[in-house]
Amino acid sequence: MAEKHTMRSMRLGIIGMLTVAFLATGIVTAAAKKPYPTPNMLHHGWQLSFVWHKPQRIYVAVGHGIHRSLREYWFMRYTVTNNTHQDIFFIPSFVLATDTGKVLRPVTGLSPRILTKIRTVTGDQFIISPGLIAGKLLQGDDNAKDGVAVFTGVPFKARRFNIFVSGLSADTALQKNPLTHKDVVLHKTLELNFWIPGESVRIVPQPQFAGKKWVMR
Repeated sequence: MAEKHTMRSMRLGIIGMLTVAFLATGIVTAAAKKPYPTPNMLHHGWQLSFVWHKPQRIYVAVGHGIHRSLREYWFMRYTVTNNTHQDIFFIPSFVLATDTGKVLRPVTGLSPRILTKIRTVTGDQFIISPGLIAGKLLQGDDNAKDGVAVFTGVPFKARRFNIFVSGLSADTALQKNPLTHKDVVLHKTLELNFWIPGESVRIVPQPQFAGKKWVMR
């Protein structure tokens, strides 16, 4: 009798563990299938026209005398045009994320030396300094602005990087922060993906375009 009772207890224990495992699996599966905001195919608000060029790497001399050295910069120039039916207050936001885990914000206070070097390399003398491009963007092609996003500190070992561009669309979405459980406003953001073939140390790397998409970020 004691042996039968023991076997019955073991079966009930196993059934209980399987039930818990099944429920846990169901919760995980439900969480995995939880929908996250995705950009609408047809945007509800205004959206600006954004034409970009492949990122380039340059070296600019900084310092003076024995303290003079070369510093590496990556830049991506772009043209933004307002083809909506209203004047828009344009405030661009850029983030560069590499496959090494580095996340970089652009340099805002460009020195005249850096801006001159970029204008010389690109042949575009109308590039506006990042610190001056924010503001009212009037309608039409004649009022388009040529800007540049400049980054420094990109790791030599980085083989892939993404550039996220916000401020191009009025579309937003709410998403719960899983840590604070508070609503967070996500903005429709353009994601540009690039990869760098080969080792980029002491050579001029040629980033290759790998795709783009709109995301909520």
